[in-house]
Amino acid sequence: MLNFAPTEEQEEIRQLAQSVAIEQLRLQGRSAEKRGDISPELMKTLTQTGLTTPFPEEYGGSGALEALTYTLIAEELGFGDGAQAMNIIGSLMGPLTVLLAGDTNQQHHYIAPFCDAQQGHLQRGSLAFAERTGGYSVGEISATIRSQDGDYILNGRKRDVLHGERSSPRVVLVRIEGTSGTEGLCALMVPLDGAGVRINHDEGKLGLIAAPSASFAFENATVSATCVLGKPGNSGVIRSATLYNILRAGVACGMARAALEYAKDYAKGGIALGRP
Repeated sequence: MLNFAPTEEQEEIRQLAQSVAIEQLRLQGRSAEKRGDISPELMKTLTQTGLTTPFPEEYGGSGALEALTYTLIAEELGFGDGAQAMNIIGSLMGPLTVLLAGDTNQQHHYIAPFCDAQQGHLQRGSLAFAERTGGYSVGEISATIRSQDGDYILNGRKRDVLHGERSSPRVVLVRIEGTSGTEGLCALMVPLDGAGVRINHDEGKLGLIAAPSASFAFENATVSATCVLGKPGNSGVIRSATLYNILRAGVACGMARAALEYAKDYAKGGIALGRP
């Protein structure tokens, strides 16, 4: 018989994440909303627990985790506070995409800073996935690149990019011009100080003010070929996009659990017409 219960190690990690979520994230939810971001002190605590460094030990991480394990973490973080959970997940997707799609040199260059004992908690990454005309589906990605004189020319738009204004790596999911579906998908790191790149800050979103985001617009922006993660069309891009959707769903499940818990307590303690 199939057993879908977490392993002993996964359960220990889940309990750790739940403890941090309840004792830290939930208590700091209101202050994080006022600040418009998660506190550096809380990020340092998360880094010290290893929950935000799921990278190979050779880069200084706490060890790579399976998607299922990190989904359990995402759910517990969402149970604590949804906005701060999305802040954390949004930042992690930058280096996680480098891990899944990049080559060894790219991985070492961009992942190691997130694992630094002194400054790692100050690092932010980002993954630009969704577009103005679509949702979080790789088939709907319409931003394109085409080769020109050894570089790539990038065109398209991206929305709801968590940490989009201040992040490194800043990863954008695109496709090779002329391809469709899952063919020709690429992930590339885009500097936002070049010609043809515009950034618009997203105004505070109800319930997500503590997860700052931005939108991108690319108009014939030139990007070096060295900025492409791995080889164009590699499967790591699809794996990264899929992982992002799974982690977002995990956060949503955690938020739903918290809402149910609040509603249950309210129903049990509420008074209507003088009666419980």
